[in-house]
Amino acid sequence: MFMCFFLPVAVLGPNSASCAVSEQRMEIQDLSDKGSPIQISGYMALRYDRENRFPFSYEQSTSVKNVSSKSILLMIVHLEATSGPGHDETYSQDYFFGDTLAPGQVEVNHDPERRFGSTLVNGEPLPYKKDPHPTAQAHAEFVQFGDGSTWGDADSAADSLDERRKTVEELDLLEHLYEQAGESAFLDEFARADDSLNVIRQMKDRCTEKTADSKCAHNIVHRTFLTAKEHDAAISPHTAVKQQSWIEARDKLMANGAFRTTGLLELN
Repeated sequence: MFMCFFLPVAVLGPNSASCAVSEQRMEIQDLSDKGSPIQISGYMALRYDRENRFPFSYEQSTSVKNVSSKSILLMIVHLEATSGPGHDETYSQDYFFGDTLAPGQVEVNHDPERRFGSTLVNGEPLPYKKDPHPTAQAHAEFVQFGDGSTWGDADSAADSLDERRKTVEELDLLEHLYEQAGESAFLDEFARADDSLNVIRQMKDRCTEKTADSKCAHNIVHRTFLTAKEHDAAISPHTAVKQQSWIEARDKLMANGAFRTTGLLELN
């Protein structure tokens, strides 16, 4: 689907116009393997503005429905578009620190327009040619259910599971600092906690105007940690957990005054 927006250009005369901006909208095709527990739909839109320094932009809207009979704890989806310079990304959603995606529920995501430049060859941008048959495809890579069972390629979830583990380590450390070292040590660690962890970043954003008061931070840390423990208790029969070594490592860090996580702790 092509659309053209006309902008006035005062070059040849008052009625002159130039087709400066074009758009291709592609409905997402779900190419997931047979038996996939999720159903993916939505669209991707490529826009090209030849008068902009960064002429290309993508807008993306996806809906993922749980079509299985189990709640979903984690899903990994690969998205790809062929139009323009192409678009390739892996999307992940981890419900470990909140409510799971129940059977029949739909996760809706709308990514705002992201702008980027042309591909350069010898310092010159490649000319843009519209694809007469643009496609947008989605493929379910991996799903972890609320009971710990899985579907798909576990290797594709490695990064998401690693972030989950690091987040739990940080939450556990924060909980025990508050209980054993007091409010000041808790707030110091909360301020230093790794913002690259999505859950930690969201917590800081919610409490950004209350940094001098530990109540907001501790309440959200406590609730989130309890939720994670509940989910872990449900999946533990399916995971190789080492709770005792995790606790011992945490206690050793605290005894030494090292309040930063090391990435060596185990998820309980």
